[in-house]
Amino acid sequence: MKKAMFWALGGIFFLVSHAPAQELTGRQIMDKQKERHKAKTEVGSETMILADKDGSKERRQVKRYSKEVEKDLHRYLIVFLAPADIKGTALLTWEQKGRENDQWLYLPAQKKLQRIAKGSKKNYFMGTDFTYEDLEAEDLDQFEYKLLRSESLALDGRNYDCYVVQTAPSSEEKKRESGYSKKISWVDKKEFMTLKIEFYDRRDKLQKVQTNHEMENVGGTAWRPKKTLMNHQEKGHQTLTGTVSRDLNKPLDDSTFTERFILSGQHVE
Repeated sequence: MKKAMFWALGGIFFLVSHAPAQELTGRQIMDKQKERHKAKTEVGSETMILADKDGSKERRQVKRYSKEVEKDLHRYLIVFLAPADIKGTALLTWEQKGRENDQWLYLPAQKKLQRIAKGSKKNYFMGTDFTYEDLEAEDLDQFEYKLLRSESLALDGRNYDCYVVQTAPSSEEKKRESGYSKKISWVDKKEFMTLKIEFYDRRDKLQKVQTNHEMENVGGTAWRPKKTLMNHQEKGHQTLTGTVSRDLNKPLDDSTFTERFILSGQHVE
């Protein structure tokens, strides 16, 4: 089973091919992106800003870990380091073969990890505009991918020539589980980076838009955004993340992604 590599809060996908667009299907694009942009390990520090429609803002410090523990199977850990009232809160995700991924939320006051139920993955994570579903990798076999068209996208003062790809659940079960009827992604043809994603709710109404900014090459063929903005159209709320530091393919012990690591407090050291 093939899975799409996820990184940077909410489901950021990077698509690649050297063949002409008309020779590719949406699924072929998604299969190719994984090999070009994945990393064996990744550790990043970020600043997150939550902005409400009334102008109020909340700043957070976040650390994130990722590791491929088996071929195409990853584990992820997101940790809040500040402010003090949420310090130590963490989300642990284990990808699984042939079944639902495992996710656990750790709240320091409860001193235990709480499993996120399958039906709860449509809920929003810690007041952000990212759901638990956004924070796990897509199982490519559970979605259908369609290349819709090519068009220009203006972003960061540039015009990008993009492929436009639609993602939708492929089974009735997945349609019931997912909070989205579909997603539409704009993928730069030159560097094959996903620059924009539209999320449509189960009524097929545009719910939120994610844009990825200041893309940088982080080693080999891998690219990542320095900034990511998730704009919730319905709530008038935004989540902005900015990368402070990022390291790829450095040694990272499997124990980082365990209950013991979190309960011992090592995740905030």
